[in-house]
Amino acid sequence: MSAGPRWLAQPQAAACAFVLWLGLSPDAGAAPTVWDRVKNPKLGAAEQLLALAERSRTPAEDSADDVSLPATATTEELNRQLNARAAALITIADGHQLGDPRLLYLLGDALVKADKSYLPEGRLRLQQALERDPDSPLAADAWFSLATAEGKLGQREAERAAYSRALALEWQPEAQAMFASNRAESSMASGDLGPALEDYRLALSLARTGATRALALWGMAVATERDGDLPTALALAREAAGFRFGPPSRFVVALDLPNVYFEPEYEEHYYRALAEMADGDAQARPQDARNRLQTASLLWSLYLENARRDHERWVPNAELLRQICQRKLARIDVEKGAPQPSSRSQPGRHKD
Repeated sequence: MSAGPRWLAQPQAAACAFVLWLGLSPDAGAAPTVWDRVKNPKLGAAEQLLALAERSRTPAEDSADDVSLPATATTEELNRQLNARAAALITIADGHQLGDPRLLYLLGDALVKADKSYLPEGRLRLQQALERDPDSPLAADAWFSLATAEGKLGQREAERAAYSRALALEWQPEAQAMFASNRAESSMASGDLGPALEDYRLALSLARTGATRALALWGMAVATERDGDLPTALALAREAAGFRFGPPSRFVVALDLPNVYFEPEYEEHYYRALAEMADGDAQARPQDARNRLQTASLLWSLYLENARRDHERWVPNAELLRQICQRKLARIDVEKGAPQPSSRSQPGRHKD
């Protein structure tokens, strides 16, 4: 079942927009001492491999200088390729056999971020790392990465359990807000709107950046609509869409930011359609309202085209919301004196 926007990686707490966070840092773990390396030469090799793999998935200041990556790669594609490269380095060097749990943490995280085809192996490596060193400083991030893998593999119960473990181990409010918001999306995907709304409220209380707050508001808007309160949902959606990021000439909303993904991808149409409806209601000029409502109607159609195929539970909601848009469009046309469509093509009458 569908779920909305989720963080793929943890944002930097000081940023209003997302700063790409490429995963687990070797400095965060307990590095072996000189005496440890003397007693076990494998630890020295693990240290070198860990540093090399971590550097390999950190983009250069000018990514175009990296001849192994296409100059036209998007940020998302660039991150996938960098993580795949790090995972390949560890795998080729048999890093998982060197006895350093940090390599397992890094390998699992990189595999999860590299490509969907690597999700099962990434999940396995993260599980092995958490079993081997459950008290590692890297554990909270690993549980988060494991939850991402479980969610993309459709294992909702395991996904929520992993987010709960990550939330229990994390101490930074911004990261806690992100974990709570993602857990809310998983609950909504299973139709559990009560727990989802509780987690969105928790995320809003913990959020320290505009990006995290905007995503929590957007999720709460959709959950509120699906719970039967459209007026409140529209107000929340309009507030969420009011957060803008980037330069004025190229600003984006939170749904467009790096490290935000939808599962399934077409769920994005539901979120954007709700915000367009809200914006349409706020327009003073009929033509502006008409443009927003036409966009919303199109987005509902795009959502329904895919959701009906997958027998999504929210299809009736989307159908009704598209009908509301169509009725409002017809009302605007009547008020402007435009020809009224024949009654045969009119949708069912509902109060809106």
